Amino acid sequence: MTDEDPREGRIRLGRRRDKATESLDAIEMAENVMEATEEAMGPPDPAVLLVEEQRRLIKAQVSNERMGFVLRVMTALVGVVFVAGLAMMVWTAANSRAVVVDPFDSPYGLTRRGHTGQVIARGVADVVTTIGTDARNSAESRAVALNWTRDVAVVVPSTGVSLGEIDKLLRGWFGKETHIGGAVTVSQDGEVSLTIRADGVRGRTFTGPEAEMPRLITEAAEYIYGRFEPQLFASYLLETRRYEDAERFIPVAYAAHPTSRAALAYDWGILLATLGRPAEAADKLRLSLNIEPGDPDVWEMLVTTLFDAEGEEAAARAARQMAARSTPDGEPMLSANGLLLTQDWTGAIERAEADIDRTGGEGALGGQEISLADSEGRRHDYAGAFRHLAGAAPDAPLTLAARRMIETYRALGSGDRAGALTAAEALDAIWQSDEDVAFTFYEAPCFLGLAEGLSGRYAQAEAAFVRGDRYMSCAAFRADVLEARGLHAEADRQYGVAIRLAPSLPFAYQRRALTLLARGDAARAVTRFRDAHQRGPRWADPLKGWGDALAAQGRWAEAAAKYVEAEPFAPEWRELHLAHAVALDRLGRRQDAEAQREKAAT
Repeated sequence: MTDEDPREGRIRLGRRRDKATESLDAIEMAENVMEATEEAMGPPDPAVLLVEEQRRLIKAQVSNERMGFVLRVMTALVGVVFVAGLAMMVWTAANSRAVVVDPFDSPYGLTRRGHTGQVIARGVADVVTTIGTDARNSAESRAVALNWTRDVAVVVPSTGVSLGEIDKLLRGWFGKETHIGGAVTVSQDGEVSLTIRADGVRGRTFTGPEAEMPRLITEAAEYIYGRFEPQLFASYLLETRRYEDAERFIPVAYAAHPTSRAALAYDWGILLATLGRPAEAADKLRLSLNIEPGDPDVWEMLVTTLFDAEGEEAAARAARQMAARSTPDGEPMLSANGLLLTQDWTGAIERAEADIDRTGGEGALGGQEISLADSEGRRHDYAGAFRHLAGAAPDAPLTLAARRMIETYRALGSGDRAGALTAAEALDAIWQSDEDVAFTFYEAPCFLGLAEGLSGRYAQAEAAFVRGDRYMSCAAFRADVLEARGLHAEADRQYGVAIRLAPSLPFAYQRRALTLLARGDAARAVTRFRDAHQRGPRWADPLKGWGDALAAQGRWAEAAAKYVEAEPFAPEWRELHLAHAVALDRLGRRQDAEAQREKAAT
């Protein structure tokens, strides 16, 4: 409701009607004028119409040509992308080395119980992958070709045409894939027969009850793997300690795979050495070197094996033959065991540190740390040795044994016979209970015999020496015990026995020289120290002993020179610095002597 007067509303409505009428009249008048004008102008000019028509045609043609160009460009781009994609698929297919496990044929009864063709194929693929993974590290460290098992796949059939089917077709045409497949059957009495076959490999059937299907799958996959990758499979059998299987497999694989014989002979040698047949092992390792003479791993294994098969002299000879060869960098191919035989503890430390740098420290605990500690102990740096042991697994048998070994070195070096006996006996208890300790510290019985003999326990000493009778150190320490007992003639004969065991190695000459020096025969001691130095030029002990023998003759300048030569190979040896200080004092070089005493104090 409003208060507006109805008359006012009617007035406004009338005004709007009048305006609308006026607008309609104006439009009608304009139309009339246009019609009159057209009648006065007459028909349109044909030339104008033609020009306008041509203009419309040209515009349409230009538009069509532009659209055609765009379509052609788009078509060309699609074609290029298609060709590039196809070329990439062809290239990928041509370089494919994958192992493709196709679904096995499986009867309906087995399928119902879960043993489908795809499940069996997946089981085969899993075993192949597992073997490859377990064996690959050792293979890659020895540059064994991994040309078969990097890519393992199970292929499931599909229907229709797809990119996957095209890719599969191209791989079949151009690639070098290995296809594995087979079938499973069940006899009337329920026995399962699994037949496996692969490209270029004769099929083989594995039989057993259905409950042992996993075993059948594993044996079938291993059979195929061993035919394609004999080197890796041999390494896998050794790493998993399946020695009986390895003893059956390796000779057959060696005969069947000429291109793999160097690696297989190496594995054969490791197997025989592990089985306690070092002489046969050495023959196989030499066979490997006849095929591949520049393999440092085989050389190193030969040195180690000859140590057990023929003794330290044979091992040292092989180490020298190895050193006569060069690495790719032009450096001598040094044997780690050869460094130990020549008492090159500084070289052993340098090698261990280089290995740690190369691997980023991986695997050092219980391995390189133990080696570093023992080598530092051998060159009389006992504090440095214990620092290395702090980085090893504290409760591991090797760590515990290394600690006792270093304590033995230190006690013997300082003349602490009781301390040496305590440490050596503790070491022996670990040595007798752990194979790794016995292998690593093979001279432990010799040090025990020395500690026992110096403590007057001669029967116990002899029993310990018998345990390591073939080692030069045992023979030399037996002579030391005879000397300590005052049996000089017997000691002299025993030193001769020790030297004859390994005439090219320095240890026995060094022990003989120390005895001559203790007897006061400095001139003959110099000769034997010189003999030891010639055979172990990077061992500090003969150089210090040589200096001590020269000092005993009053030849102080020559003695100081020998101490200087020794220092790089035992930079933390306290007794060396003190002996050097004495020589420098005698030469009137007080300041230099004080510097040596400061080194000894630290």
